[in-house]
Amino acid sequence: MSLLEFSDFETDTKTPKYRQVMDIIKSDIEHGIFKRGERIPSINETSEEFYLSRDTVEKAYNRLRELGIIVSVPGKGYYVNCDHPTDKLRVLLIINKISAHKKQIVNAFVDRLGEEAIVETVVHNYSTDALERIINENLGNYSYYAIIPCFTDFSEKTRKIIDSIPKDKLVLIDKDVSGLGGEYKAISEDFEHDTYNALQSGIDLLKKYKRINFIFPDGNQYQPGLITGFKKFCVEYNFEYCVTNVFNPDYMQAKEVYIVIEESDLADVIKAARHKGYKIGKDIGILSYNDTPLKEILEDGISVISTDFKKMGETAAELILEKRNEKIHNNFYLIRRNSL
Repeated sequence: MSLLEFSDFETDTKTPKYRQVMDIIKSDIEHGIFKRGERIPSINETSEEFYLSRDTVEKAYNRLRELGIIVSVPGKGYYVNCDHPTDKLRVLLIINKISAHKKQIVNAFVDRLGEEAIVETVVHNYSTDALERIINENLGNYSYYAIIPCFTDFSEKTRKIIDSIPKDKLVLIDKDVSGLGGEYKAISEDFEHDTYNALQSGIDLLKKYKRINFIFPDGNQYQPGLITGFKKFCVEYNFEYCVTNVFNPDYMQAKEVYIVIEESDLADVIKAARHKGYKIGKDIGILSYNDTPLKEILEDGISVISTDFKKMGETAAELILEKRNEKIHNNFYLIRRNSL
């Protein structure tokens, strides 16, 4: 039996009926009338008892569900999902690591959502087991789950964990995951196509060098499309090239370019060049992935292939605010500085 009172509904107010239903249910939860885990009256029960259209009640319940205040259990009904209801969206942002460019994504994402949402951020550290624990502990507690799906141990298990999240609540950031069913939100990069285009846009700088070396670390967290795009460019433009997962300073030679992903490899290449007396941007070239403020000033400017991380975070937030189930390409490009 419903605990709502007919007198709670005001016919002479400008507040829509569905909002009144929402406000009363939230008030009942706040005052302990409905507790977390308890069933609330069904849409039909509320509609019939208080002479409200089913559409009005359904709209209220859908909005409460979207906010994470209630959850629907197929075949059983609607249940309270929180102790302190709020009109703000609750978003769980699950990132792979804390780094300069990930902070750009997080800050832009949170800023763009603004007062519309409460965002909590956790780190999975490239671990499928960590993701499984995070989802198991939090599934059903948030309006949206935004994930950066980069894992060293990505497998079918990883895919199934992500696939367990209702698609209308799933947002993928930085990369997409193939094989997921349903319509969900994604803002991702085309690693092969954009790498090729970025290198092509810098052909005038790269042709000063006789060989291009790509230091590509081990680990499934790095996209193979980066290598595919790199090799396609080198073959098409007749560059000698080498792909290695470890930088060896003993093999450094003049008139070669070093493309790096990890900042530790960037530091090693710079130190080796200094040790050999090579001038960066003249004797050897350096091209790094993912821009940071430090790379703007390091060695008078490190050239980078980078996406716009701020735009990525903002776009992910806009997909949530505008309730758009779309997959958007966030391209990356070459930023020219003095290291090439």
